[in-house]
Amino acid sequence: MKSTNGKGGLVKKLLGVAVSAALFLCLIPMAGAQSENGTSYVALGDSISSGYGLEEGTLSFAQRVAQDNGLELTNLAQDGETATSLLDKLQTDQVSAAVSQADIITITVGGNDLMNALYAYLTDAYNQRNPETPTTQEDMKNAVMGGDMGVLTFALEVGPGFSNSERATQALADFHTHLTQMVLDIRAENPQVQLVVVEQYNPYSYLVKELSKNPIFASSAQSLCAAFGAGVTDINDVIAAVAQQQECVVAEVYDAFETAQENPCNASVSMPVKLNLDFHPNAYGHGLIAQQVTELLAQQVIVPPEDAVVEDQPQEDPGDPAATYNPTVEEPDPAQTPAPPVQTEDVFQVQQPPATGDTSDLVIWMILVCISGACLVAVTILLNRRKGGKHES
Repeated sequence: MKSTNGKGGLVKKLLGVAVSAALFLCLIPMAGAQSENGTSYVALGDSISSGYGLEEGTLSFAQRVAQDNGLELTNLAQDGETATSLLDKLQTDQVSAAVSQADIITITVGGNDLMNALYAYLTDAYNQRNPETPTTQEDMKNAVMGGDMGVLTFALEVGPGFSNSERATQALADFHTHLTQMVLDIRAENPQVQLVVVEQYNPYSYLVKELSKNPIFASSAQSLCAAFGAGVTDINDVIAAVAQQQECVVAEVYDAFETAQENPCNASVSMPVKLNLDFHPNAYGHGLIAQQVTELLAQQVIVPPEDAVVEDQPQEDPGDPAATYNPTVEEPDPAQTPAPPVQTEDVFQVQQPPATGDTSDLVIWMILVCISGACLVAVTILLNRRKGGKHES
C-alpha cells in the first residue's frame, strides 16, 4: 500500500490556506462598511481651530462640533496660519488626501492676515516718528501683545488710520484672492463637501464694556475696540463676498461674540494697569463658535451646481488691489431664480459614490475571490485523487 502522509500534509496545508483566504475576504466588505459609515470632518485654519490658549482638557470648537455630532475629526489647523500659508498647505499630500475624503470642512482664517498687516502699519508709523530708534515688526508685535503701555498708547493714537492704509488695502486684496482660490481648490478636490467658513470676531468688545465703567480707561478702550472692529468688519466683508461667489456658507460668529453674556476671549485687564490683549477665544467663546457651526450643519447641505467651473481663476494685476477685492455684495438679479439648496433628511449622511466612480477596490476584491475559489477547487481535486488512490490500493 502506498503511503499518503506526504499528500495528506499537503492537502491540510492547502485547505488551511483556502479557509484563511475565505475568512479574510469575508472581512474586507465589513471593514469597508465601517469606514464608509463614519462622517469625516476636517478642520483647517489657524489657532482658533487648533485651540490655542485653552486649558488642558478643554475642547476646541472643532472638537466640540465633532463630539456633539458624532463626527470623525481630522484637525489640520496650525497656529499662525494665514490665507497664504493655508493655500500652500492644500497642495501637500497629507492635506489633499484629507480634503478629498472629507464630508465636512471648516475654515478659520483671516485673523493673522489682519494682524500682520496691522503690526506692519504700526511699525511703519513708529519708525517714521522715531527714525533714530527704529523697531521691527516682530518687536512691535511682542510689545503690543505684551501690554507695553507706551506702545499701546502710540497704537491707540495712530490705529484709527489703519483701515484706510495701504497695508490694510493690500492685505484685504490678497486675502480675497487667496480665500477664493482656496475654496476653488477644495471644490476641485471634493465637489460634494460641506464647506463652512467661520467669520472673524472682535475680541475686545466685552473687554470694552468692562473698561468703560472706569472713566480713566473709557476713551482709550473705545478707540481700541473701534479700530480693531473696523478691520474685522473688512475681513468679514471679504468672507461674505467669497462665500456668495463660491457657494459656501458662513458661520456668523461676530454677532454671537458681540451679544455674549460673558467674556468670550482671553483679553482682560488687571490691576495695577495691565492689559492682556490675547485675542484668542476662551472655552466659552469656543462654545459659541461650535454652536454656530452646528446650527449651520443642521440646516443646510452644501451641493455646488453641476455646471460650476472649478479651475484656477486668472490673476488680476496685483498693483491694483481694488481689482481683486470689492467689499460690496451685489444684490441678486430678481429675473433669475437661484436653485434652492438640496435638503436631505440626514445632513450628516455620507454622499453615495456615483455609478461611474472608482471601481478599483471592487476589481481587487473580485480577483481575490477568484484566487480563493481556485484554491478551494485545487483542494477538492487533491482530496478526490487521494480517495481514488486509496480505493486502488
